[in-house]
Amino acid sequence: LAELGWQVTVIDSGHFGASTLPVGLISPHTSKDDGPLSQLSRIGMERMQLAMRTYLLEGVDWSPSGVMTYPRTGSVSDANTTWHPDAAWIKPSALTSVLLAHPHISVTRDTVVDTVRFDDEAQSWQVLNSHVCLAQSKHVVLAAGPGCTDLYATASEQAPPFDAIRGQVTWGLMAQTPQAPFPPKPINGRGSLVPNVPTREGDAWFLGSTYDRTHPHLGITEEDHAFNLNRLSELFPDTAKALAQVDAKDVGGWVGVRCTLHDRLPLVGPVAGAPAGLWIHTAMGSRGLTLGLLCSEILVAQMAGQPMPVNDRLLRAISSHRFADRARSKMLRT
Repeated sequence: LAELGWQVTVIDSGHFGASTLPVGLISPHTSKDDGPLSQLSRIGMERMQLAMRTYLLEGVDWSPSGVMTYPRTGSVSDANTTWHPDAAWIKPSALTSVLLAHPHISVTRDTVVDTVRFDDEAQSWQVLNSHVCLAQSKHVVLAAGPGCTDLYATASEQAPPFDAIRGQVTWGLMAQTPQAPFPPKPINGRGSLVPNVPTREGDAWFLGSTYDRTHPHLGITEEDHAFNLNRLSELFPDTAKALAQVDAKDVGGWVGVRCTLHDRLPLVGPVAGAPAGLWIHTAMGSRGLTLGLLCSEILVAQMAGQPMPVNDRLLRAISSHRFADRARSKMLRT
């Protein structure tokens, strides 16, 4: 939007969600039927590759490392293991910082939004905290991950069936386990392992993350560190054993909460059941780094009346009205 000349204000509670993830993977989704998620992930990777090469320092902020993907469960064989040469690791905060450093973007941090309300008299949207208006605009985008659930409910009758899923990452320095037999490239499938990532403290490894639907809190737990190591042991038992020897005080962690929907697809577009001008961009699940820029481009095309970057079938798959339309269709059939 800023590139189109719009004045943009970003209001954030202070955490910036998954953008603070220390390291993440950009990797395609594959499926036998090559469904919408698989197609979107390939297009999304192209957008991210361009952004990383344009804005970031290779080898420091990101790396075109490729990723070896293993099956999520069961035995491993050549037939169900896939090498993705175009996949990459990235430090999301590096890209976020560059994108926000735009003359048409202002950022308000450490500010909680608890309500979005349409002002009939001004014909615009108000963004509020405890009844105090923080901003007023013709357009507001809800892009708060799992926080979209409550915000959506303040502006429309019924929120989609969002799920909040906790994820904990475990990490440590390569120097603490010099003899550990790390795989030469990042792996994905039963969680992920990204070795040899440069940090201020030295090269590090990052392992995770968990997928907890029951306890979506933000505290680091030893149980989840153990879970990450146990899952790694299914693929690389010697590596997991070596990492388990690292003293607990030297093991780092990061926690975030994903926003997902049961069909595993993003929710992008105008908020169903709300007056014009309220938009949503969420439910990226575990693939926000792969899908985020593409879905942003789709949303901006809708807001600005520009040509769509994807076909109609993919637009319908991520439509922000799809759950409301299904509920309405079901009610009519009943």
